[in-house]
Amino acid sequence: MFTVVAGTVLLAFVHALIPNHWLPLVAVARSEQWKSGEVTTITFIAALAHVLGTVGLGLILGLIGKELREDHGHVINVAASVLLIVFGLIYYTVNLPHHHHSSQQDVAGYKRSRGRWILIFIIMMFLSPCLEVESLFLKAGPFGMRFVALLGVIYAIVSISGIMLLVHLGHRGVKLLSAHFIEHNEKRISGIVLILVGILTFFLH
Repeated sequence: MFTVVAGTVLLAFVHALIPNHWLPLVAVARSEQWKSGEVTTITFIAALAHVLGTVGLGLILGLIGKELREDHGHVINVAASVLLIVFGLIYYTVNLPHHHHSSQQDVAGYKRSRGRWILIFIIMMFLSPCLEVESLFLKAGPFGMRFVALLGVIYAIVSISGIMLLVHLGHRGVKLLSAHFIEHNEKRISGIVLILVGILTFFLH
């Protein structure tokens, strides 16, 4: 159980570091000259949308895991651990190409009202759930829906806090040197976490 929680915290933190979760907000905030309070509010709304999309799907998977446990017992624990390892291997080996460009330049010629920008960010973040952590919700299902809900709360706190911190620092002009590294290694880091959680839960369930 502790392993699943630790894995969720790590994946939520790594996922928050991905540039497309906070860099567009920074670019738009600078281009539109939003005040600090406005940036904080809009970032919270966007991050909350991302969490709702992720946790909503996670609760469904947790319920599926719970039902399967009631029907199949010990087999589900083993299968869930194996799935974590398989997903981890897939994420580790996937290396999607990244296109480098300046978000600031993109926004400069694309002015919109604040309301439209908020809607864009809400849709963008809601439709980009953290798929890596979903397998952990499935693994948590056999422990009961209270544990699944707790996992959702933990994920929400880490993700929202992380995204808000990164946007705040980026808006203040702090150079986030890790962004380039995370952009190119996020899938591998997530894969390693999933593999480790899968191995540990296989022996400790």
